[in-house]
Amino acid sequence: MNRNTLARRLASLLLLAVFLPLACGCLFGEKRRVLSPSDEELLVAKADPRLRKEAETVGTEQFAAIAVYRNDIFLHHSEALGKSSLTVLNEMGRAAILLLSPGQIVPLLKDPSLQKAAWIGPQGRLARLDPSLELDLLSRFGAGTEDRDVNLLLRLVDVGGAAEERAVIAAGFRIVTKAGPNWVVAGPMMAIPKLLEYDRINYIEKAS
Repeated sequence: MNRNTLARRLASLLLLAVFLPLACGCLFGEKRRVLSPSDEELLVAKADPRLRKEAETVGTEQFAAIAVYRNDIFLHHSEALGKSSLTVLNEMGRAAILLLSPGQIVPLLKDPSLQKAAWIGPQGRLARLDPSLELDLLSRFGAGTEDRDVNLLLRLVDVGGAAEERAVIAAGFRIVTKAGPNWVVAGPMMAIPKLLEYDRINYIEKAS
């Protein structure tokens, strides 16, 4: 093999090393939505980090999110929401739980009457949330007190152990008491969606 042939092969290998990862990223990587600078600013101003991440995807899978308006939804927004393509799962005061897809996030945030929005998760997870706690969640988001600690009762699939403790702590909660599969934990209401991600928790309700 002469020197010129070797040089050409080395150059080909270098080009392959550069472009192969890019090609694989296009074929197998997650597709991202291209957002304008103004849309990105809007997401930072009104959406929580998890909702911002979802807005960048091009998927169509729906999920539940909390939307907080500047005034009472029933009095001021019922008609507009009824005419929109948005599905209202629950509402109380200034807050509502909406069923959204990624492409609906930015248009929702562009509504001047919307104050903020936060991710909850796939709609099916709401079945593990006690109805009275769901209303309390809406009330606290509407009042702007979702970052304050509350006591919650977690009903686990069994007595649980170190793995469950780590998951609860990682979600932003501290363990207060344990009684078999029933754990009382304390943490901010805004972190409930992180608890709902953990399938070892069967049900979440307010602690008495």
